[in-house]
Amino acid sequence: MATTTTDRDGETLCIRGDLDFDSVAELWNATESLFAATPPSRIDLSGIRRANSAGVALLVEWFGQARRQGQALVFVNVPEQMRAIIAIADLDTVLPLA
Repeated sequence: MATTTTDRDGETLCIRGDLDFDSVAELWNATESLFAATPPSRIDLSGIRRANSAGVALLVEWFGQARRQGQALVFVNVPEQMRAIIAIADLDTVLPLA
């Protein structure tokens, strides 16, 4: 199983690795307190190697958490494989993609 890591640079949270069924639960646990306290305003996904629908579900959850905190959130450098899942799931009008 590949490791997924995060790094916060100011208002941007950078994600590296895989966003899949094996990594999403662990990544959610690692970021839950961050989103409860001070959500980032940008999530940079340029470091994602591989993703599936579990990764998209995590984006939806992060977006919801930020919104509940009154924060705007945008996803940048979203990989094409995730964009395809987002479009098929009709989430492209919901999730803020740059």
